[in-house]
Amino acid sequence: MNVKVILFDIGGVLVELAGVKRLIELMGGKITHDELSKRWSYSEYVRLYESGKCSTETFAEGVVRELDMDISPDDFIGEYPLYAKDFFPNAAELLRELAPKYTLACLSNTSIAHWTSLRERISIDKYFRHSFLSYEIGLLKPELAIYTYVIEKLGCRPDEIIFFDDNEENIRAALKAGMNAYRVTGFEDLKEKLGLLDLI
Repeated sequence: MNVKVILFDIGGVLVELAGVKRLIELMGGKITHDELSKRWSYSEYVRLYESGKCSTETFAEGVVRELDMDISPDDFIGEYPLYAKDFFPNAAELLRELAPKYTLACLSNTSIAHWTSLRERISIDKYFRHSFLSYEIGLLKPELAIYTYVIEKLGCRPDEIIFFDDNEENIRAALKAGMNAYRVTGFEDLKEKLGLLDLI
């Protein structure tokens, strides 16, 4: 592979997601991680919010009602930004190591609340030359259009991009768009795959 760009998902790949356990708790503790992921991904209000098409208040009211969570919308707004916690240990150091060799970019289904919180707490934007954020673009993974958009903005061939994500659907869509793409299950798996691919 002639890799010029390393494209990362954020949550579950570089940043620890503390919100999963909390959401399961708010939903009565009777839902598995996989069930929660599916319901969250297909939630009307999550999709609206992460594509920048509704306010934080509308999102909170809708998702609390839709997922039958035991919390008020106002309290949910207060804690939601912290569901994306912090870099996994050594993730920031890895990005600094990769930056002189490759163009680093991120592609994330995220909201203004999460991205603003991560910028304020860990300066996440400074690690990437390009940040492709669903709420700014108005598109979501795994829609093919978001990958086409990214390829066009990066100005390189899709096979010069390698993408890492923790969601299999997102990986399949990236492959369909012509990118090299690999599913990872957390930061240690990411590091291992980067090593196996001779990227570090």
